[in-house]
Amino acid sequence: TLTATATVNSGETLTWYDAASGGTVVSDPSLTGVGTVTYYAEASNDSTGCISSTLTPVTLTIEATPPPPISNGDLGECDSGQTLIATATVNSGETLTWYDAATGGTVVPDPSLTGAGTVTYYAEASDDVTACISTTRTAVTLIIEPLPDAPISSGDLTECDSGQTLTATATV
Repeated sequence: TLTATATVNSGETLTWYDAASGGTVVSDPSLTGVGTVTYYAEASNDSTGCISSTLTPVTLTIEATPPPPISNGDLGECDSGQTLIATATVNSGETLTWYDAATGGTVVPDPSLTGAGTVTYYAEASDDVTACISTTRTAVTLIIEPLPDAPISSGDLTECDSGQTLTATATV
């Protein structure tokens, strides 16, 4: 909620109107929710009753916030030397910014992961015209699982053919 403010001199009263002339008195010159409204302030002298010759306009504007970015989903892979990159989309006329925290945090210019590990990045949308930002950030988690160690062989087996079966063994 935004509330219009203005000051008058000592011994004067401030009155708000909904029009520059011939308007209605407004007891609560405020705006709640997206939109724009203009209120007009008038000063009157408490002793003489004289009023200001002009009204002072005060415009209140609440801009819409963009929706949070849409995630293309968490990514997970087994480690094979690749790099995973977090992705998300925003509407036309908006800019996508990545952070290292759901609130506050530091801007991350390269939301990626190389090598085994887990990291979560948070995408925020900002309107290119109003600079309003999304009220929430969208989390995207990148996971690269470590590869298991290669099996340990019990050794090569060699036998002369006498009808037996050889079975290879290894330990993981």
